Amino acid sequence: YEPIYTEKTCCRDCYKCVRACPMKAIQVQQGSAVVVHDRCIFCGKCVDVCPVKAKKIRNDVSGAQELIKQRKSVFVSLAPSYAAEFPGFEQELIDALHALGFAGVSETALGAEVVTQQANDVIKQSTKYPVVSSACPTVVEAVCKYYPDLSETLTKIRSPLGVHSAMLREWYGEDIGVVFIGPCVSKKLEADRSEGFPNIALTFRELHDWFSSAGIRLHDKST
Repeated sequence: YEPIYTEKTCCRDCYKCVRACPMKAIQVQQGSAVVVHDRCIFCGKCVDVCPVKAKKIRNDVSGAQELIKQRKSVFVSLAPSYAAEFPGFEQELIDALHALGFAGVSETALGAEVVTQQANDVIKQSTKYPVVSSACPTVVEAVCKYYPDLSETLTKIRSPLGVHSAMLREWYGEDIGVVFIGPCVSKKLEADRSEGFPNIALTFRELHDWFSSAGIRLHDKST
């Protein structure tokens, strides 16, 4: 199922998500405010505003665990915002990810450096403006679904996550698994569509829950 969905038994018909959705992609059906995925850009706004947590982000931890079992090596593509999510615990975070079974950790920012240079080249060579970056899945969804006339302005460049996933496969082998970890729910959409670039995307909240279930506490160096 899609990265964002409604737990209908939890919905209390408060309509906060209906009012908050920037694309009007929430529809009341049989007493529940459900996400219309053909309209959704997967920004996560409805998840943030729902007071009863009826809007859910798909949990992919079990998929990541299964990937670790199936592949010889699985690497993490870690969003640069980890420094704000785990301030002062950078080394403990890497150790904890190894404890979960990951073979290594690398920063998604390495892919962003490549994409930035490619985007600069595109802008310099372009004769048509505006030029819209294809780095963000939510922006791409918004353009394609709501502003199709601008679809030609999207750069034909793989996202930083896609480039970094390709880099990891080049370095460590085509048969590895790649799991993105970061704050963005729309990266799950990218993982669903990218055929292994990456295989799976997890939010920081999912990672916190995984650490908790595994008995890992970053502030406790004995774990």
